[in-house]
Amino acid sequence: MIELIYYQDQYRKELEAKILKVERNQVLLDKTIFIAQTNTEPADYGKINNMKIAGSKKDGKDVWHIFQKPMPFKEGDSAKLELDWNKRLLAMRLHSALHLLAGPFDKNFGKRAVAGAVKGNHANLVFKEELLDEVVSQAIEQANKDIENSLEIKNYWDETCEGFRWTQVGEYPAIPDGGLHVKNTREIGKISLHSKELEDGKQKITVAVAND
Repeated sequence: MIELIYYQDQYRKELEAKILKVERNQVLLDKTIFIAQTNTEPADYGKINNMKIAGSKKDGKDVWHIFQKPMPFKEGDSAKLELDWNKRLLAMRLHSALHLLAGPFDKNFGKRAVAGAVKGNHANLVFKEELLDEVVSQAIEQANKDIENSLEIKNYWDETCEGFRWTQVGEYPAIPDGGLHVKNTREIGKISLHSKELEDGKQKITVAVAND
């Protein structure tokens, strides 16, 4: 099993690692700062030995880094990893915004999100029923107050279930999570509503975060 440095320090931008396996245009390292793409989390991008990766994928407990074509790497080589920090930071801010937003929806209105995902420059929360415009605007307003109040964002592993991870924002209930986050709500930036639409009877709320 490789060492997932991004869970130890989501702010790490560079890393020295060793190449364990090479299969065509894919490389497996002994440790990595690049998170793999999932249905809810975008993949990290960056460079390995100054060559751009096209993405990463999870295979069991391994993370394979993918290139557009086979690279001149071999097993045992050293590897210098450089993270595309701007893309990572935006993804962390958006993911943190979703976890924060879920708090006031649940606490203030009894509306619990059933799904969430980061997609490019936006992120969305899904609810199993339609929400009033007033509920959405008030939840976002509360989340932006929480951002100004600098709530702590904590990630921790479940002590009773191996490999199960939680994220908690302030005093809101913790949510199961495998993604990456900023450490404080103030780092998120102001949340704004991008769109609100019904899909198969479910309410999807899409938001953006302000650029500094």
